[in-house]
Amino acid sequence: MRLQINIVSIAVIALLSGTLAAQNANTQSQHSGHSPDSVDSDSAHAQHEQAGAGHHHEGHAGSPDGGVPEATDNIAMLTVTDAIEAALSEGGEPIVAEVLGVVCDFCALAMNKIFGKRDEVAALYVDLDTKALSLVLKPGASLSNEAIADLAIQAGYRVADVRRGKEALGDVS
Repeated sequence: MRLQINIVSIAVIALLSGTLAAQNANTQSQHSGHSPDSVDSDSAHAQHEQAGAGHHHEGHAGSPDGGVPEATDNIAMLTVTDAIEAALSEGGEPIVAEVLGVVCDFCALAMNKIFGKRDEVAALYVDLDTKALSLVLKPGASLSNEAIADLAIQAGYRVADVRRGKEALGDVS
């Protein structure tokens, strides 16, 4: 009886080992094209990449699909959170940046970490549904479109478009 239990235990371990190896290979193929070295070494996304979290990142720059955005008629507008609403009420400038490749919580953490360090930023929110970074700058502060694009690159992403003021709020008139 004891011999049968040991044989069954060994068979289960062998079966699980093969399954785990297959999952690991799948995770690595999903992250092909990523380079954690290309982002800030202490960024949340770099840590995530090194940990092999096991989910898809289609749409990232350098991913197999080339990070090409899907055509859409929907233009992302400022996502209003309590912090963003408070910053707007204090006279801050609203900005929406459409970011290519932001698909998961780790992506959002990387963006939050990089942009949250900036003195100019009063509030920010990364909307994974619209793939947009909503920023409100402190009154009198400025952050150029180029600086926003450079910060996004530091987090590991590219900016497709930046809208400010009324345009960021959805008022195109």
